[in-house]
Amino acid sequence: MSKTVKWIIGIIGILMALVVIISLSLPLFINPNDYKETIAGKVQEQIGREVSIPGDIKLDVSLIGLTTVFSLGEINLSSSKDFPETEFFSSRLAEINLAMWPLITKKELKINKILLEGVNINLVRNQDGLSNWDDLTGSREQKPDQKRSAETKKKTEGKSSRKLAAIDIGGIQARDINITFVDKQAGRTVRLSKLNLDVGHIRDGKSFPLKANFDLFHEDSQKKSVSVSVDTKSNFTFFPARQHFIVEEFNFKGRIQGVPTSGQELDMEVSADIDLDLQKQKVEIKKLDIRQGEMQIKAILSLAGFSDPQLTGSLQIPGFSPRAQLESLGMTLPFEDPKSLSRMSGEIGFSGSLNELQINQLTLKLDDTTVNGTASVKNILDPAYTLVISIDQLDMDKYRKVKKQDLTPKKTKKGSPAGAAAPGRKRNGNQPVIPADTLRNLTFDAEITVGKLQAAKLNITNIRLKASGKDGLIRLDPFAADLYEGGIRVTADIDARRKTPEIRIVKELQVVQVGPMMKDMTGKEEIKGRADIHVELTTRGMSKDELTRNANGKMRLSLADGEIAKLKIIDTIRTAKMLLGGAENQQGSTSGANTGAGRPTDFATLTATGVITNGVLVNNDLVAESELMTVKGKGTVNLVTERIDYLLTVYLAKYLERDRESGLVELADSPIPYRIKGTFDNIEQSAALEEILFSQGKKVLIKELEKRLGGDKAKDGKKQESSDLTGELINQGLKSLFGD
Repeated sequence: MSKTVKWIIGIIGILMALVVIISLSLPLFINPNDYKETIAGKVQEQIGREVSIPGDIKLDVSLIGLTTVFSLGEINLSSSKDFPETEFFSSRLAEINLAMWPLITKKELKINKILLEGVNINLVRNQDGLSNWDDLTGSREQKPDQKRSAETKKKTEGKSSRKLAAIDIGGIQARDINITFVDKQAGRTVRLSKLNLDVGHIRDGKSFPLKANFDLFHEDSQKKSVSVSVDTKSNFTFFPARQHFIVEEFNFKGRIQGVPTSGQELDMEVSADIDLDLQKQKVEIKKLDIRQGEMQIKAILSLAGFSDPQLTGSLQIPGFSPRAQLESLGMTLPFEDPKSLSRMSGEIGFSGSLNELQINQLTLKLDDTTVNGTASVKNILDPAYTLVISIDQLDMDKYRKVKKQDLTPKKTKKGSPAGAAAPGRKRNGNQPVIPADTLRNLTFDAEITVGKLQAAKLNITNIRLKASGKDGLIRLDPFAADLYEGGIRVTADIDARRKTPEIRIVKELQVVQVGPMMKDMTGKEEIKGRADIHVELTTRGMSKDELTRNANGKMRLSLADGEIAKLKIIDTIRTAKMLLGGAENQQGSTSGANTGAGRPTDFATLTATGVITNGVLVNNDLVAESELMTVKGKGTVNLVTERIDYLLTVYLAKYLERDRESGLVELADSPIPYRIKGTFDNIEQSAALEEILFSQGKKVLIKELEKRLGGDKAKDGKKQESSDLTGELINQGLKSLFGD
């Protein structure tokens, strides 16, 4: 071995010995506790906060690996002067185990371990909106010395061009970390407590594990509190130079207590794989899985570009039972059908940017209903919506709510249930039914088709709906559907630009079988026949009462092969005639019965037109014909008070079968006044036969007396005067017999 090599080896040995000697003797010559006041003063000078370090500061140097352990014991940091009663920060232990040799030789920051214990951070916002961290974030005006410090920092920045070559941290361990945020302005408290964190060996480009658990508590001014217990773990990989971060096998398990909707405990699990590349400005959530009970949501999401982000993704909901899910949370569904919300699944594909969001694919299955469609929102700040939906079938009655009933109603003094509605009391019609404020700011185009719909027990098929709106003008053109062997078509315009919205409606029913429709709606076929109805209305208002009271327009009606169950014309006339001919003829006995007993009245045809003014329909040309009679009439239907008042004139057919309609044939030559009036729920009808019988009796007596007196054969004026005198006497006699 040459002398040169020996000299080199010797020099290296001497240097290493010196480093070891200095490292071992450093704690002997330097006591870091002697610098507590200096450290506290420097911190206070920089941030304006009082710092106390009652615990010991330790500095240990280990020969093995040339490591330095810096341990800072108990430390306390006060809040700003506006919060003298609150301690901002405190810790029980903060320790760093640092490898010195890689830092000196390779500029590598290698930390063997970081340990934190008993850290408490208290954040407060007062009633005026001031926070006890404002002075630390620079949100308040800086003091002159702080400004100088900031300027000095700027000048010194960049002087050192050498950066750390790599980061190598053997592990991080945190125990009992607590953060409390009290927002007195909003009246809420949020607290993160008992945070325990374990992080594995952190190295550039190498995967390392992370585990954490903590409790999260939230309470608002209404004293409603929710707490969450969280347990999470994942594997991280990061490339600092490329600003690339990867999260794999992220798993989150949480238990929520005090769920606002039910107060029950709620267990939730979330798993995901995430790739964040800041250099390429790209974020990918390759797998997101959210589970709560039986319900599961799977999603894939990709975001490219941060200045003008472009978003694409998909969401899938595997089949589950919403009913079972809600019942597991202690919630009871308010629907009558026990099979409603038994099954649900869905798929959504979407894309978008800062200015537009599109749902390219929508498939939703709920019980026996399948929904397919697309949707978009353009100009997020002033949105314009587009919706295209196709529904195969929908039974709305399946989701009819259970009626609330008081099983033990309290009795009032009169014996009626407390709070029971008085007979004929109308429901409150003053509640707004037109959302004018929403319509004024709504821009949309919608196209909806439904193959089969059941609602309010009505069966409707082939529904087509097109609607659009902009600047407060809403257009429905059309709503069309097949309805009980016929069809319905509605067009409407809503002008919501004014304070009081104005509405125009055109409604047509064509060849609709009214009987089956009424049977499905009410359980009774009150009216039968094929109906053609045309209604044109204009109205204005916000509530049902206003819209009814301000309704104006016209109506046209025809009913073929019809029957009206509540109209008992034949039996009412027969009853009135029998009462007039009976031994006990009391005043008012000719007033026919209401809608109780008797046969319904049927017609081959019934037509009517009318004018609607301020919610009142006036009809002057009602005509109905059948084998038994012809009916003409006029009247009013008050939609505001829900009352009807009609005067009909009935002409009985001359060829009435005597066996079937006994006692009515003699009335065939006389028009019979027939009155219908009352409320929609209680209609009364009567036949006025007194004048008819009086007229018939008068004619018979006059003819008989004229025959006997010969008045009808006289040609000169004297005998004619005798006949007129005779008629007047007969008239007075009949009046005394039948009454004036």
